[in-house]
Amino acid sequence: MSTWTTDEMGPTLYQPVEDLETPALLVDIDAMTSNIEAYVAFADEHDVSLRSHVKTHKNAELAALEDEMTDGGGICCQTLGEVETMARNGIDDIYLSYQVIGDRKLDRFCWLSQKVDKLATTVDSVATIEMLQDAASDHETTINVILEIDLGLHRTGVSPDSEAVALAKRVDEAADLEFDGILAYEAQVKSKAETEAEYDELCWEAMELARGVVEDIEVAGVPVDEVKVGGTATSRYSGKHPVVTEINPGMYPFNDVGELKRRPWEVSKDDCAATVVTTVVSVPEEDRLVVDGGSKTFSLDTPEMPVPKNRDDIEYVNASEEHGWIDTSDAEESFAVGDRLEFIVPHVCTTINLHDLIIGVRADRVEELWEVQARGKVR
Repeated sequence: MSTWTTDEMGPTLYQPVEDLETPALLVDIDAMTSNIEAYVAFADEHDVSLRSHVKTHKNAELAALEDEMTDGGGICCQTLGEVETMARNGIDDIYLSYQVIGDRKLDRFCWLSQKVDKLATTVDSVATIEMLQDAASDHETTINVILEIDLGLHRTGVSPDSEAVALAKRVDEAADLEFDGILAYEAQVKSKAETEAEYDELCWEAMELARGVVEDIEVAGVPVDEVKVGGTATSRYSGKHPVVTEINPGMYPFNDVGELKRRPWEVSKDDCAATVVTTVVSVPEEDRLVVDGGSKTFSLDTPEMPVPKNRDDIEYVNASEEHGWIDTSDAEESFAVGDRLEFIVPHVCTTINLHDLIIGVRADRVEELWEVQARGKVR
């Protein structure tokens, strides 16, 4: 008796997109490449490094592609599990923009620091500094450290006053720690700015605050070699400031509905490389249909709903776990069970984390298959 696995029944290279089982997570390779090139051009123009945040796609091949296209800018991770995945797949310049807490994690971090060319992590308290110093001493290694500054997001980081200076000096004086600079993430701008001018103004204000911190730390005798800033929405504004040395966007190769609505002057549907193709499974009413993409396909952790990729006459209005409600009251045509509809994902980072595979497509056929290798690696 013959046997088969679900892997054997999955997507194959050069398969037409129209033959894929749905729901399927797609990335338009040409759009993705163009998006990366746009940020690389910005970084080159403003003489900043571009270190891509791989928490968005969690795949080492895409991380290597970003590293190559950014001329060896390295990558940024958000969990130690992501760091391990990337390091085991040949990425050797990694910044962990998160605090390493707990003996087991500190052991893992020190082990990894001896496997790659460069590995840095983040602190924002005396406690995290002391933990890192003890671990570095125990493992006879040196740990590169970035101090996180809270510019107004009020998540993690120290306030930009004398506390930042004291912690920078503490790192600098630690026997087995190397002070590399600061992380000054200005994500609060996204909730305030509504126009391009406001992004420019608010990002500049945030970077002026960061510059003040750098000056205070350097007056205290501690050099600040790196100033890391920026997500996808803010990088191309904050990165204009002369204090910045590095931008750390993550979603920029793909974009999503959030970026489309947040910055319509520079993000269009054509720039949204990440989509999900779905199938109509029911047409229960004349003005409504149901597709096979619900909340287990599209992450709905933001207020945004999926947006149709190639049309404007239908609207995704509701979801349950495996069903998506589509309002077709303004549609220019009727729909039948088996029809296909493609949607831009609401939030690309959390949507990719729901899938095992990213399917790279070009000219309506499968060209790449990228496993979401660090999916679920939250420790």
